[in-house]
Amino acid sequence: MTKKKILIYLIIFVAAVWGSAMFRHTVLTDPAEDLAPVCKNVVSPQCQTYVLQISSQKKFDEALQIQKVRIKENESLLKFYKSKIVDKCLFEMDAKEAQNSLQACIGTQKGLRDYFLLKTAEFTVRDIFIDSLAVSQIQYSEFKDKKSAVKTLKHMQKILKNNKYVTNRDIMFKIIDKELAEIK
Repeated sequence: MTKKKILIYLIIFVAAVWGSAMFRHTVLTDPAEDLAPVCKNVVSPQCQTYVLQISSQKKFDEALQIQKVRIKENESLLKFYKSKIVDKCLFEMDAKEAQNSLQACIGTQKGLRDYFLLKTAEFTVRDIFIDSLAVSQIQYSEFKDKKSAVKTLKHMQKILKNNKYVTNRDIMFKIIDKELAEIK
């Protein structure tokens, strides 16, 4: 074999090993693996109760870690719900327009499915909002990390901007703006 072929095969081998490692690290690992047994399912109500309990005990490191995982898991759930919605134009509507559009076709199978998926996605956005506020408060108040707190709130703003169909979206923006003003 020539040096050129050996080099090409070596590059392909290294790329394959690196790709396999990245796949294993990102897809096959469970982010809740290192969390308490109650929080193996981070989106469960029992996990949220546990977070409140450890927060009252001032175990902020663990609470922060759990809530960050909750945010990531809820974001992936949100993407899943949005991918299953048939009528993609609902994402460009505000809450009132989306509600009216869905009520017009609620009698159909597609309309009923989209309605429940959109409401579930809206609930998931609210969950992300609450967790993001809690994370930013812990980062700012307990760890004195203004930069991370602002980053968390800015990320939440981005999520709200991308989900126009959420009810009370304007109120959520006002709350985030108020939090950002207090932090800065």
